[in-house]
Amino acid sequence: MKLWQRGFVVVLVMLGSGQPARAQDERIVQMDTLNVRDVLYHLGGGEGNGLALIDEINGGVVLIDTKSSGWGEPMLEVIAQVTDLPVTTIINSHFHPEHAGSNGEFQDATLIITHENTAAAMLRSGMYRAGSVGLPTTTFQDRFSLLEDLDRIELYHFGAAHTNGDIVVVFPEKAVAYLGDLFPDKAVPSVDVEHGGSATAFADTLARVVSEIGGVSRVITGHGQFPTTYAGRGRRDRGAARAWTGFMTWDDLSEYADFVQEFVGEVEEAFLDGRTVDEAAESLTIQERYSGYDMTDARAMIEILYGELASR
Repeated sequence: MKLWQRGFVVVLVMLGSGQPARAQDERIVQMDTLNVRDVLYHLGGGEGNGLALIDEINGGVVLIDTKSSGWGEPMLEVIAQVTDLPVTTIINSHFHPEHAGSNGEFQDATLIITHENTAAAMLRSGMYRAGSVGLPTTTFQDRFSLLEDLDRIELYHFGAAHTNGDIVVVFPEKAVAYLGDLFPDKAVPSVDVEHGGSATAFADTLARVVSEIGGVSRVITGHGQFPTTYAGRGRRDRGAARAWTGFMTWDDLSEYADFVQEFVGEVEEAFLDGRTVDEAAESLTIQERYSGYDMTDARAMIEILYGELASR
């Protein structure tokens, strides 16, 4: 069943045999254009955001993040509504399933690009087996470029944060950047310590992003919410439905970098004062300076920070 609503392309796939699917079995992909040339699209739905660039010169679609396993078909269906070209290239912002889980469902993707730590994490976590379809074919350490002119894409790695393989995907000629879970939403970030993430390094990594990348006006977050019409359907539930926050500005990113820096600083002060994790969580004041930020994961972040600070 395909729906058109308010300029968005929506695909709703019901899993199962002819019967209405349960809410958790729905696959909703919502797509909207990011530029007047109609070649760069945002793909909402599932547990993570994504982007699709229509590369007509080379005859393929570049897909940034593939969502969880099972989302390949609905993504291909919605892309087919704007182009007949196959998905030939995939870029994963990091290895977590909601960003790389459907890699193997894009059979025409002969080029899969990630940071080298992301490729290692895919194997170590058991997400993909050695030699299986969906594993990266090309990796890099600090910077990687592909395509040219108006469709040029620049990939950057600035250090540990959410994981040790997070990258920033920049479209310089379109003034767009995709941050993945380096900037998941206006919320306390999560950190995957097991796969090289670092709560103490998170702020420094964001500061490098802000200072070393220029010319970007629109920022796409890793987990910006659906519009309230679709909130909570087919994606991680982050609480009460809120307005769409997937599109941010560079000023929003700069503010977020300051937020994380101040959060880390406040927790470090609590640690040095000898307060417990619970006491540090109860005494937080940063939410008073950053109203509207989701503080749900604050205690988890504090606990990770305490662990890192104690090991110094």
